[in-house]
Amino acid sequence: MKKSIALLLAGMMTLSLAACGESAAETTVSEPAETAAEASAETADASTADKAGEAVGLANPWSDISEEEAKEIVPNLFKAPEGAANVKWSVMTSEESPMVQMTFDLDGSSFTAREQMTGDEAKDISGMFYEWTVQDDVQFTTWGDGNMTGKTYRYVGDSEFADLCTWYDVETGASYSLSVVAPDLDGFDIVGVVEGMYDPANHAGAQIPEDEEHVSMDITGCDTFTQIVDKLPAGTGYANASIDGTDVLLVASGVFEFEGHFEAIDADVYYYNEDGAPTYAGYVTAGGTAYPLAVGKDGKLYVGGNHFMKKMTLVAGGMVNDEEAYVVYDTNGNGTYFYRSDVKDVESDENAQVKDDTVLNGFFDDYMEKTDIIEFNKVQ
Repeated sequence: MKKSIALLLAGMMTLSLAACGESAAETTVSEPAETAAEASAETADASTADKAGEAVGLANPWSDISEEEAKEIVPNLFKAPEGAANVKWSVMTSEESPMVQMTFDLDGSSFTAREQMTGDEAKDISGMFYEWTVQDDVQFTTWGDGNMTGKTYRYVGDSEFADLCTWYDVETGASYSLSVVAPDLDGFDIVGVVEGMYDPANHAGAQIPEDEEHVSMDITGCDTFTQIVDKLPAGTGYANASIDGTDVLLVASGVFEFEGHFEAIDADVYYYNEDGAPTYAGYVTAGGTAYPLAVGKDGKLYVGGNHFMKKMTLVAGGMVNDEEAYVVYDTNGNGTYFYRSDVKDVESDENAQVKDDTVLNGFFDDYMEKTDIIEFNKVQ
């Protein structure tokens, strides 16, 4: 089955990933143009793209979308800062991955914000090609819980200023940019606008409770999976699956539609015990809509995120990691790789550490090539 990860994370299978934390990496800056005049002509935003398309008869590569549609394309999406006007959303498809763009006006200037999944490499996606007058490193207070850094750039010309801020989320593999061109930006702080664009509600997993806080539904009096389903509230989802030969019921807190069917990234797992009664086996959570729950040809339940992949099984009445691979990044973006199991010996040291990303990348290959995404039913 075609995976929904292909929509959001095409070209990311060489990721070095981590289950924990956000940090920053160096941003790759586009090669400067020959002159500032050429740079200004090359600067890409929604309005100039439209005008250029009209001038030369080329199709506009940007398609208008809603903010809600943008949230389905990329994780950890920014929001319009307070006071923004004329907010417009669009998307441009590419061979690498879709790029989401938001344009808005603020304090008399027009801004362009972008996000694109770029894998384990930070990229400048702004489309600006100025010969920058000054560059600087910055530390955010909102993005990445205060652990994320970025870069700012300013061009000072005879007739215009250009400001650019780029940042990268190592947790999701997303590159961001915010740019503005105006006659005078003296005294303007672009970082303050970026800070105001952070929306914790859009953070991947924000709506999913932590494992220790999750409370499963009360199934007292339920003798069958069907009776559990009958108790589910509207908006939740359910699916029947087999994990290593054991029939289970998966109950998701919510579902999302992709290519005509519903998928989910979290679920309570129920099975029938030896007495034939429905029994709770545990709660599983993936890292975002790029990794919907799937069952592998090996019978395992695959639960993944940008920086981890678990192959889970049902043992002694509970969900455990048959195998798990993940990466943890330090504040400089350097990854340490781990490989572990709850039920068997694996080739890693006493701290579960391994030398490189071989196992992790292999797990992602398995997810892409050897699993079927679980199709859920949405409770109406």
